[in-house]
Amino acid sequence: LNWTVENGDRWALGGQNGAGKSTLLSLVCADNPQAYACDITLFDQQRGSGETIWQIKRHIGYVSPEMHRSYHRDMPCLRIVASGLKDTVGLYVRPDDSEYSQCLFWMDIFGICDKSDCSFLQLSNGEQRLVLLARAFVKDPELLILDEPLHGLDDHNRRLVKDVINTFCERRNKTMVMVTHYKSEYPECINNSKFLIKNN
Repeated sequence: LNWTVENGDRWALGGQNGAGKSTLLSLVCADNPQAYACDITLFDQQRGSGETIWQIKRHIGYVSPEMHRSYHRDMPCLRIVASGLKDTVGLYVRPDDSEYSQCLFWMDIFGICDKSDCSFLQLSNGEQRLVLLARAFVKDPELLILDEPLHGLDDHNRRLVKDVINTFCERRNKTMVMVTHYKSEYPECINNSKFLIKNN
């Protein structure tokens, strides 16, 4: 696969189940060691040239069904959102007051500010997805990778999330890759698309 994503692009990534969408995203997000066996350049830096995983992740906001399944901890939602500032599944470094304010700002954007002290595990599936979306946006990343971000959301929150994505991507130097199986889920900002076909 040869694929170039330029600064400011907003891609829709589709494909059959098993075609490699999640694997491709794991290569971009520095979660797959096969990245060192491939010719991959991220943020103008060749993989394997001395960068750390954390140097890559600090540029990326990410949400996926796999990430959702990994959050099975009884933690307050505010701490879940704050973990996006540190690119960890748990929260091992205490954020300062300004960082917590940043978290509350994004929770308010997604309509879940009143859930900040609630246990993540006590929320509905849709509310959990909104918390993880706030986590993806919280550090104002250069690159958003949204894998089925609307999954589990009702119609109202689907419209809300699409509006947030559109508004975010209107800004300069904001790039996005969004995985979805349905064109009806595309936000208006999408300007490129790629479809992966399973190689049997």
